[in-house]
Order: sequence, then C-alpha cells, then structure tokens
Amino acid sequence: MKNVLLATTALVFSAGFAAAEVTMSGEANMGFKYSEFGLDYADQKTAGWYSIELDIIGTMATDTGLTFGASVTLESDYEDGDNQGYSGVVFASGAFGTISVGVLDPIADDYGLQDIGFDGIGIDDIAEDAGFLGEADVRWDYATGDFTFGVSVHTIYEDYGVGIGYDQGAFNFGLTYDHFEDGSNDVNTTSLLLGYEANGFAGHIYVTDATDNGTSYGIYGSYVTGPWLFEAAYAKADDDSLTAPGVDAYGIGAKYELGGGAQLAGGIGAIDSDTVADLGVTFSF
Repeated sequence: MKNVLLATTALVFSAGFAAAEVTMSGEANMGFKYSEFGLDYADQKTAGWYSIELDIIGTMATDTGLTFGASVTLESDYEDGDNQGYSGVVFASGAFGTISVGVLDPIADDYGLQDIGFDGIGIDDIAEDAGFLGEADVRWDYATGDFTFGVSVHTIYEDYGVGIGYDQGAFNFGLTYDHFEDGSNDVNTTSLLLGYEANGFAGHIYVTDATDNGTSYGIYGSYVTGPWLFEAAYAKADDDSLTAPGVDAYGIGAKYELGGGAQLAGGIGAIDSDTVADLGVTFSF
C-alpha cells in the first residue's frame, strides 16, 4: 500500500528529541454484487457496492531506539449506510516487538482463506465458519527471521489467543489457537493455514476446528500470467451449530492489473444452492 506523506516534523535540535511523522494510506473498492436469493444489504438480487478504509498513522522515534505511535482507521461501506465506523490503536515498538492497545483483531484473524472477486463472494466465510473468534484490545507481535509470533488478549472479556507464522518465500504456514468465553459460550478454536507460491502458481489450504462447532475448511488456488490472475476456491462447513451446517461453496474469478495499485476483478460461484457473483475495481493509495 502506497503511503501519502501528510506532514513530517524532524526535531534535531539536541539529543533526546524525537523524529515524528504523520502518514495517511487507504484502500477502496466499488462495483456490483449479485445473489440469486437476494443480497443481505439490499432487498433485491443485484445492487451497487462500495467500501472505503482510511488509515491515519502518527509515529515518533526516540533516541533510545523505541517507536511510539497511534493510528485511527475510518471505515465506510454500502451496507453500513449512515452508521459508519472508526477505531483507534496506540502502539510501542522496539527490539521486543510491537505492543498495541486499542480496537484490535485477534491473532487468529490474521489467517484465513483467500476469497474470490473484487470484494469477496463469501467462499472464505464458509471455510472459516466453524471457528468462533471474539475480540482483542491488547496484542503483542514479534518477528525474527522467517517466523512471526503473536498473542492477543481482551482485558474485559474472557478472550485470548496465540499464533505462529512462517514464511520462507515459496512455503508459508500459520497455526493459531483462540479461547472465547462469555458465560453461555466456552469455545476453543484451532486453525491451520498452509500455503505454497512459486512460478506464478499459488495455493492455500485452511482448516479450523472448534469445540462443539465441528470443522470447516477450504482450498484456494491461483495462477498469474502477465497482468491477469485467475483463481478458484472451494470450502465446506461440517459444523452443526453455527451459520452454515453442512454447507459447501465454490467459485472462480479473475483479476486484471490496471497499474498503480488498481485492479479490475470479478468472481462467480455458489454457496449451498445460492448463485453469487461480483464485479468491480479495487485500488490503494
């Protein structure tokens, strides 16, 4: 994602002063979605769609090697309408990694199945259905060599998770565990993501299993040739207690690079017996 520098202040008058900067970056998409059974956000089969995410990040570096920062994320999409959202995070980084406090994704949310289409037709939702993830307001992330480690906790709710990732270039994997408890639910979720990318081909296998929720899984593959990317995915939810018991999903799609971080993308597939599709553009700035 290309960063646009809004303002940079360098304080270099004496030792102990910090170098600080504020940057802004974002991503957006627009297009059309289709569902044979009717779209969730519109009382019809076909409707327009847009999504915007804008990140404003301020950081300062101390002469002791620490970096402190804060970010605000502004989000807007067609489904939320006038009820738009924003969230904030404050973080500190150093040799120990990064500690963040704020509205955060659980560690297990960092790993999942790649979807089809410009905004996603929902194949990944079926693959991830059995997993039951809560929230986080504190995270620790650390990277060394090809490995990444992470811990997420919610300090108010009974929710915590751990994860490890490995990216060697062609081969990568992620293994996560999440515990969520709210009085009526006590769920332990374990998820595994395996991936391989080489010579234009990419493939990912994702499996998640949770106590009392069964198992769901999916597989994704793609091939890049010139400005084109062709992709396909399949997913199945064997759980018996969440949103998609016994449901499978599959789809195919294509993306075309327009240059400068923009893509034309679309996909078509089926979730159970519902035919779904989308077509639109995505871009980052």
